[in-house]
Amino acid sequence: MTGVVAAALLAGCSTGEPAPAPSIPSDQRALVDRFVKTINAGDAQGVGAMFAESARFDSVGRVYSGRAEIMDRFLVPEVIEAGGRYTLLDVTPGAGGDRVVARYDFTTGSGGEERFTYDCAVADGAFTDCVGRYVS
Repeated sequence: MTGVVAAALLAGCSTGEPAPAPSIPSDQRALVDRFVKTINAGDAQGVGAMFAESARFDSVGRVYSGRAEIMDRFLVPEVIEAGGRYTLLDVTPGAGGDRVVARYDFTTGSGGEERFTYDCAVADGAFTDCVGRYVS
């Protein structure tokens, strides 16, 4: 009997293979991919369309409320007009199923480099709440 119990317990143990990566809803992944392509192309109007009108963006403690403020005070001057470029490193599911976390390398127009994440809620095909943080 002990052998049967041990065999049953071992059957549920890991085989050493990595666990499958959690899946990301295809609409969230597509939005992240489109964001990178569109912002790297310098298309401010296209990028703005990816944020809900009432979106919020916390960029390392600087909070922007509404699509217009996100674009006019953050993404247009600090990314698009500065010639910045995003390189998407990976995308993982965020908390609650409605969030997606994208990790980026960012190169400034003057050659500086940063690495950060954007943890964003997505609803109706648009970013609604994003939190950007530097990572190492």
